[in-house]
Amino acid sequence: MAIPLLVILGPTAVGKSEIAMSLAKRIQGEILSADSMQLYQGMDLGTAKPSLHQQKEVPHHLINLLEPDKSFNVFEYAKKAEKIIGDIHQREKIPILVGGSGLYIRAVIDGLFEHPKIDSQKRLEISRSLEGKDIASLYRELESVDQKASQRIHPHDSRRIKRALEVFYTSGIPISVLQKKKPEKLFQTLIIGIKRERKELYERINKRVGEIFAQGLVDEVKTLLEKGYSENLNSMQAIGYKETITYLKRERGLEATVELVKRNTRRLAKRQLSWFRGDKRIRWLNLSRQETPEQTAAIIERIINTSYNLLCSGAIHRTNKL
Repeated sequence: MAIPLLVILGPTAVGKSEIAMSLAKRIQGEILSADSMQLYQGMDLGTAKPSLHQQKEVPHHLINLLEPDKSFNVFEYAKKAEKIIGDIHQREKIPILVGGSGLYIRAVIDGLFEHPKIDSQKRLEISRSLEGKDIASLYRELESVDQKASQRIHPHDSRRIKRALEVFYTSGIPISVLQKKKPEKLFQTLIIGIKRERKELYERINKRVGEIFAQGLVDEVKTLLEKGYSENLNSMQAIGYKETITYLKRERGLEATVELVKRNTRRLAKRQLSWFRGDKRIRWLNLSRQETPEQTAAIIERIINTSYNLLCSGAIHRTNKL
């Protein structure tokens, strides 16, 4: 039988983490982070990582796994998440996947196709051969070897174009063919989406950004650079970090930097909502200013006990009576 998995998703700063903390205490849950940047060590304030106190209160997984200069793709993330979810289930606890990284969440709940095993040296050679080509040439190349993939990928999306070409040249199989192979679904999911009115969400974003700078984001970024981590790393392109690096290089003032991070975070929230909007499986809760995390957690617990338990044959056990 599929393992029960609760998912709490939504845009940044909407209040997912606080709600998940409260809910985990009520239903004996453990939290898995679905935030691609919380994976990195030393990147705490800018990623709104749970505090050590919160991690002691409720077990958290998939945070602080990597140094900032290490790579970690979505397939590796999904595989690690699958193992952890299975371990949590074995301990008769409830896995709660929480975050706003839509691709990472989808990889866990829907699965990803698995690349054929390729010699690492061959992969490196192919990658290097593609580096010297302009984006237009790469796109034409993709059209010639995998027309279906080229129709789905934007001509300016260099990352996805290169990835599709690498898959074809290393395996001999078009990525569009591999993606047709439906992976086995391992989990029985209940997906809860958290949202707020735009004005309130943007106010929360602005407040959070102000707080992380007040708590020492500039020092956090400075420490990472002093440890030798390059500003060009993928991890250092995260919102809050790339803008602060520009400030530290004296290319922008602090006040302008804070405002830029606020703006970029608001844009991120908009993109996250657009990503989630088309998924009909999500049960959205539209919160107001008055609702506390505890009240929202109680609502979710009622949803679990009126519908989800039936799906999972009683796999979720209550710890509190409403």
